[in-house]
Amino acid sequence: MSISSTKGSKVVSLSPDEIADLRRDMAESSAWARAELKRRREEKAKQNAEHGTNNGTTTESSPKQP
Repeated sequence: MSISSTKGSKVVSLSPDEIADLRRDMAESSAWARAELKRRREEKAKQNAEHGTNNGTTTESSPKQP
C-alpha cells in the first residue's frame, strides 16, 4: 500500500493482493445481501398468505356490481 498526499488529502493505492481481498469481500457481502433480501421477501409473502393480504388488499374477490 502506498500513500500520497495532495493539499491535505491522502490517496491510498492498494496492492494487487489487497484489491483481490477487497473484491472477494465485496462479492461475499453482495451474496449475503441478496440472500437476506430473498429470505425477507419469502417471509413477507408467507405472512401475507397466512393473513390473506397483499399490499393492503384481501385475496378475496369483491362482489360484482350490476
